[in-house]
Amino acid sequence: MAKYFKQSSAEIISGLLSDAKVKRVREYVGGEDFKSDRERVRQEAARRLKNIRDRYRQKGRTPEAAAKERELTLRLAEVEAESAELRVRLSELLEEEEKLRAALDEL
Repeated sequence: MAKYFKQSSAEIISGLLSDAKVKRVREYVGGEDFKSDRERVRQEAARRLKNIRDRYRQKGRTPEAAAKERELTLRLAEVEAESAELRVRLSELLEEEEKLRAALDEL
């Protein structure tokens, strides 16, 4: 039973890794485009964070207010980074949708 499970698991994983979509994603994630997109997203998040800090910075804040601002700012940066990653993923999905629609139209 364990041998069959290991063999079927290996077949499933092999099948997944040979899938064209998975290959494309693996190539993208390992490629320079992904690295440059990720770096661009990080830089944009840092720029937005700096703008927010500059815009809302108050003189004479209490340590508690400064700590709360840091906490909220960090959470905002996390949300912005996640949002950017989702936009990249959405663009990939939209591209895939266009290809699938084109393939369906050809049929």
